[in-house]
Amino acid sequence: MALLLGLMAAAAYAESVEQLDVGHADGRYSIELQATLNAPLDDAYAVFSDFNNLPKINDAIESVEALPEPTDGLERWRTNVRVCISFFCTHLKQVQDVRKWRDGAVYQLSADVIPSMSNLRYGTAQWQLSSCGSQTCLHFAATLEPDFWVPPLIGPWVIERVMRRQAHSTAAGIERLALAHHDTASP
Repeated sequence: MALLLGLMAAAAYAESVEQLDVGHADGRYSIELQATLNAPLDDAYAVFSDFNNLPKINDAIESVEALPEPTDGLERWRTNVRVCISFFCTHLKQVQDVRKWRDGAVYQLSADVIPSMSNLRYGTAQWQLSSCGSQTCLHFAATLEPDFWVPPLIGPWVIERVMRRQAHSTAAGIERLALAHHDTASP
């Protein structure tokens, strides 16, 4: 019975990743993700754009803290992300300036890492959420450059593997919370 319930729960969260490309060049890592979330757009955006939800979306995110806004239209957030491969773990400490806007029926967010307050030399990310009928189309693109030593032979492979796993986990987490948000918001 427990197995059947577990399989039913897994089927309810059916995020579909159509594209996931991870690359490495000149010390920078890039990722591009296109996925369809089995959740309405407004609910997906509501849970994702509230950064206090990030640890619920992806359990690798240990902490999130709002910092004073640097300028109007920007939010500044500090995150601490625990990343593990086998027995080796490290923490990505990031401070990012985030801009949110809506362009017609498309929600957009962009984030720029503040290197002097992070352990990344460089980082940018763009999120775009749009309607795909009753579902949400998610497009994500990011580039980052760590400010810590990465072993040259296995490091790029390890980082690319972590980025793939975290992309899947984040898409599934947004979908799960968006469906819960939709259920509580519906009469």
